[in-house]
Amino acid sequence: MQPLSPWTYGRRNVRKILPTVIILTFVVMLVVVILSTLSGLRESTLVYTREFDEWTLVFPKRDTRLPKALLAEIAAHPAAERVIDSRNCFVRVKTLIGPMPFNLRAARREEMDYLLQRVGATLREGSLPKPGTSEVALHENIMKANGWSLGREFGIDVDEEDWMPGRFKVVGVLDGPTPVGVCSFEFLNNPLQYTFSAKLWERVVVVSKPGRVAELNAYLRGLKDVKVYDKTRAVDDVVQGFDRIILVFRFISIVLIAVVSLVVGLINNIFFAQRIDEFAILLAIGHTKRRLFRMVWGETAAMMTLSWVLGVALGIAIFAGFRGFVLLPRGIPVPFWHPGPLLVSVALPLVAQVFAVATVLGRLRKLDPVSIIERRG
Repeated sequence: MQPLSPWTYGRRNVRKILPTVIILTFVVMLVVVILSTLSGLRESTLVYTREFDEWTLVFPKRDTRLPKALLAEIAAHPAAERVIDSRNCFVRVKTLIGPMPFNLRAARREEMDYLLQRVGATLREGSLPKPGTSEVALHENIMKANGWSLGREFGIDVDEEDWMPGRFKVVGVLDGPTPVGVCSFEFLNNPLQYTFSAKLWERVVVVSKPGRVAELNAYLRGLKDVKVYDKTRAVDDVVQGFDRIILVFRFISIVLIAVVSLVVGLINNIFFAQRIDEFAILLAIGHTKRRLFRMVWGETAAMMTLSWVLGVALGIAIFAGFRGFVLLPRGIPVPFWHPGPLLVSVALPLVAQVFAVATVLGRLRKLDPVSIIERRG
């Protein structure tokens, strides 16, 4: 084994390098856990925009209803496969950042089957809402988020803190890659059954032909008398808030990297001062300063690599536990793999390596082995 190898140095100086390794490991772990969680929450929220890969919502700007002539024009567009009359109905969902509304698709029974088929949703438990009833079917993520089970009732008549007027009952749990919920159009559209029917704005679900949703959205956005809520709008609503939060934490990560790099540089200078006699002897017996520099570079690189690997492993383990035991049971489908936080974490050992080696290099260039040996002798 080479006496000047990084492995030999690390094995003989465990106590000296341990503080640096611990500091770097925990900082890398913090960066990975925080950014992975934030990125995961962003991606898990974007899951709720998947339905707009299949259809777009259209609703009036000034009235509660859309003109029939306009609906016929939309239905006749080559990119439109089907136009489904709907109403505004939503459920209050608990999230990590507070309650949020989740819109249900009010439709007739045959239209429910069609919409669920388009997004790949299936009935996992219970039944679909019966026509003319206040029954609803919700995706399992919504049920988990609220801690609900079949038979749960919601609405202002049940809880004054709720947002949806009336009383509704969950009779079905849906499964599938796209979170969606359905309720009876006949019930919401009948003022004799639902008192607030006249106050609900019409929302038309315009389903595109496969692969033509962009063409359909371009046409709908050109109509003057309607508002359009499509995939672009839905994604913008989600990412705006999360992107600001992620930007703040990335700035904090950069500051943290700079501070830790400074600390590591100072620690390396202390190590260098403690090893000044060793370097002087190595220079006196014929080793060049270039070789000593390569030795210091290798030792520091090995220490940074070890710290990063340990930090990433610890961060992934903690994030996986938080995801499995906290987020998923609450209906928050956070993906496991996030390359972004790992790339940010790589900057920590790289910057620390450059800063630490640069400070040692300056002192190594000025090192005079003769004067040090004479002074020690």
